[in-house]
Amino acid sequence: MITDKNGMKQIEEESGIPVTDLMEQVGEAIAAQLRAALEPGSKILILCGKGNNGGDGFVVCRLLAKAYQCRVFLCDGKPVSKEARHAYRRLPKKAALDADSLPEVLKEADLVLDCVYGFGFHGSLDPEMKSLFSMVNRCAKTIWSVDINSGCECDSAACDSDAIQSDVTLAIDCFKPFHMLRKEHGKFRKVVLLDLHLPHPETSRFREMNEDLFFASFPKKAENAYKGTFGKTLLVGGCYGMAGALGLNLLGARTVGAPYIQAAVPEEVYQVVASYCMTPVFHPFGSHTWYEVIEPLINTSQAIGFGSGAAYMHHKEDILDLILQEARVPVVLDAEALRLLRQNMYVLRFAKAPVVITPHISEFSAISGLPVSVIRDQKINSASAFARDYKVIVVLKGPNTVIAFPNGEFYINQTGNQALAQAGAGDLLAGILTGLLTMTCDVYTAVCMGVWLHGHLADLGIRKQSVQGFRLETYPELMDELFKKHGL
Repeated sequence: MITDKNGMKQIEEESGIPVTDLMEQVGEAIAAQLRAALEPGSKILILCGKGNNGGDGFVVCRLLAKAYQCRVFLCDGKPVSKEARHAYRRLPKKAALDADSLPEVLKEADLVLDCVYGFGFHGSLDPEMKSLFSMVNRCAKTIWSVDINSGCECDSAACDSDAIQSDVTLAIDCFKPFHMLRKEHGKFRKVVLLDLHLPHPETSRFREMNEDLFFASFPKKAENAYKGTFGKTLLVGGCYGMAGALGLNLLGARTVGAPYIQAAVPEEVYQVVASYCMTPVFHPFGSHTWYEVIEPLINTSQAIGFGSGAAYMHHKEDILDLILQEARVPVVLDAEALRLLRQNMYVLRFAKAPVVITPHISEFSAISGLPVSVIRDQKINSASAFARDYKVIVVLKGPNTVIAFPNGEFYINQTGNQALAQAGAGDLLAGILTGLLTMTCDVYTAVCMGVWLHGHLADLGIRKQSVQGFRLETYPELMDELFKKHGL
């Protein structure tokens, strides 16, 4: 389960387990992990704060004292909570270090355990803590952090520049947003969930997606299915010099098996795209025929994608207005459509159907007015506020793509790799999303499916292809293998 800081507090409170007992459970779970990783007699340095996270460290020290050489350093003075003070009093004699002894013990340690701050940390480290953490990060030792790396925030990717960098982070009972945003902040290499078996709520604001969930929601073709069973997919895009973007839209829709794909394309690039993609039904339009071509298609489609490669498309502003005012089915807005929104955000209020926007951070900065640095550290909050205010689904692309829904739910994607850091990857995603929205009734689920799949196929692809030379054109082949695996 994924939860945020407030959700974790609620889980702990509603468990009915006293804090002292919870501290013992956490300490025992951490100690078990350390026993599995280290030989008896190993030297462990435990950095403890003055709150309950430090209390967890005191428990670990006590439990391992007989078999391991454990020392504790109080980074921020003596513990302040009743439970942490109780755990501190039970430490073995001479377990606590003074500041003068720290450098030598750190030099000899086999592992450093970070128990300084828990999920309540917010803001920046003070100068003394920055200096200490900087020394620890430079020590070239194996470092483990408990729950949240000290100096990092639980509900975002915001981290102090000197926050603890760990080899392993032990997530306590639930994953937090911090854990799911690893690619954004890069503060740990691996996360391990320590399940305390506490009672969890049945639902969470954080949606999840994996291969089993994907295919549980993916529509199956019945024996009597025909090309129009799931409806028609409409993709509008392309212009002189950018025909490939629409081609990648079509490739994305074809990847997920959208059975009836329509493409409204400017006349000047029709032949280019049509020679590349044989199965879509093409509807070329000119400067004077755009309305009569596109308007009927809007009313006969099950999902619509617009904007990829449309930078120099004639009447692009009018086409966006037409789609948002006329569509009664999900609409995906990408690339040039997002740039058009900068001029008139209120056009979104005309939409009478679900709208999905797919910006990367720079595009989102332009339409939201937020600085890139703020968005990078606060992707969830930034995307959530925009989704709520404009009643749209925000797919904020990045190493860990964040989806924010108007109802306050989120999805933080875990799939994908550097192979997607290339032009055209976003156009491919827009086509995948539009194709899945055509076939999947639940819009929220379809968007999570599309983002997950986009990354997952890249993960499968680099098993045989290089990251540097990864070919987006292989997506249908990669998906075909996945379809066959699941009997589709």
